[in-house]
Amino acid sequence: MSSGEQIKGQELFLRQQSNNNKNGPSIICDGIQTPENFGSILRVADATGCQNICLLDSELDLTNKKLSKLARSTDQHLNIQHLTLQQFTEQRHQFKQLCALEITTQSTSLFETNISSCDGIVIGHESQGIRASLLNCCDSAIHLPMYGINGSMNVSHALSVFLYEWRRQQ
Repeated sequence: MSSGEQIKGQELFLRQQSNNNKNGPSIICDGIQTPENFGSILRVADATGCQNICLLDSELDLTNKKLSKLARSTDQHLNIQHLTLQQFTEQRHQFKQLCALEITTQSTSLFETNISSCDGIVIGHESQGIRASLLNCCDSAIHLPMYGINGSMNVSHALSVFLYEWRRQQ
């Protein structure tokens, strides 16, 4: 039995181009601060077909060469906008189902929740999470079940799990 050979170059590019479903949910980042996390968020957004990313009240410098390198230049192909919380709240009506990726008193497990109709996913600040006022704008809160001693996961990693589960449910 063989697991095959690694695909590289043009063959890999052609395989990726056949996955042209770019209807992934918009990603709303509440106060994301570190270029490392945002670079990872951009890469997973691209990998899962998410085109729109909104930075709320963030001071990230999108012209930072380190960020572009971390994102492997995906920042050049995605629609990234900076908004204040107030501006986002005024545009909230654009989402049919806005989900928060946060552990709350009302959150449900990602693996027990139908998230296929989620068209916007809110993720929070690396240490403070999602602001209460923004949580109140969301239709639901989803959490990842944790099995170790740590109570949470890195925000970009949690987003990856969420987006691949969203794709699986499609």
